[in-house]
Amino acid sequence: MKFLVFQKSLLLTAGLALVLTSCFNDLDTVPLDEDILTADVVFDDPTNYKRALAKLYASYAVTGQQGPAGQGDISGIDEGFGSYLRMLFYHQELTTDEALVGWNDATIKDFHNQSWTSQDGFIFAMYSRIYYTISACNEFLRETTEDKIAARGQDSEVQAEVAAYRAEARLLRALAYYHALDMFRNVILVTEQDEVGAFLPDQINADELFAWLETELLALSEELAPAGANEYGRADQAAAWMLLAKLYLNAEVYIGQDRYSDAAKFSKRVIDSGVYQLEEVYQHNFNADNHLSKEIIFPITFDGERTQTFGGTTFIINASVGGSMLPAAYGIQGGWSGLRTTSDFVEKFPEVGGVVVEPVFDSGENVVLNVPGAYQGWNPEDDNTSLASTGEE
Repeated sequence: MKFLVFQKSLLLTAGLALVLTSCFNDLDTVPLDEDILTADVVFDDPTNYKRALAKLYASYAVTGQQGPAGQGDISGIDEGFGSYLRMLFYHQELTTDEALVGWNDATIKDFHNQSWTSQDGFIFAMYSRIYYTISACNEFLRETTEDKIAARGQDSEVQAEVAAYRAEARLLRALAYYHALDMFRNVILVTEQDEVGAFLPDQINADELFAWLETELLALSEELAPAGANEYGRADQAAAWMLLAKLYLNAEVYIGQDRYSDAAKFSKRVIDSGVYQLEEVYQHNFNADNHLSKEIIFPITFDGERTQTFGGTTFIINASVGGSMLPAAYGIQGGWSGLRTTSDFVEKFPEVGGVVVEPVFDSGENVVLNVPGAYQGWNPEDDNTSLASTGEE
């Protein structure tokens, strides 16, 4: 009996060894099911590199794989509410005296009331959106190294194109990290150099993230396509200059350093490029054909057919129309009656027919600000020092 048991055990062990060997060998193959796609299968086609890059850009605009909603990128919130741009508007505008929303959705009014908490679902969604974009950019960078491109047999032309795509992916990641710094300050920093799921990333402080962003953007300001040389909707060097200027402009708040001269330096670089300039008619920046605007440096692109969403500009326009406003006058079928500004904000500006300040130019054709009343110590709440546009275009 003992012999038989041993014999059966030996056969069982041998059988398991064969099965395990087969399993390990199978891990080295690609799936036979054509509906299952791995990175190697996807990136074997050179046209898919640009398509993957498009997903990174789209993470700022749409909310998932099916517009206007469906197969969402993040969970835990209604997909329409979870749009990156919509969340950004909530956090950057509803927390100020510029805008409020008249809805009662969850904790939406806490932004205006300055009473939000760390448990707020909208805040969690903004954080999730930021790190979804960062994660997607990191994975794109992991799969597009020179070694992997060469191993897939892609030619030099594809390798050059992918190098440009990588710079754009880094810019998109930097923009997301800028928003993380601006709204959350001390966050985690994860790049393509970190293995997926291999560790729990450490939290860094604002000084460290600021330094990382500055280094990354200074490099990208040389590596991206020259200002105006990329196709519409894609980042160029001016986008990096713009983001650097914003970073330096707020450096005193972020890290307690005065970097205003650097902000002016990179702003001037955008101006001196000759590609971007202020629109003669300010309202043209908000027209449906604002892709023609010379003022918009880096847009989040939307299209009524190709980028359908309940966030983005759909939200900004529809939510702003309500009451006696005629939706057709704004090119939409119906308003959502949500967004509005505060009465205090409106009262900062004179009514039609109020005080008008005509522009005055110096010898260099620069506009000089002339304020009725005393210039030093000007009080914007004083009706005697109100400014208004001439209304001329």
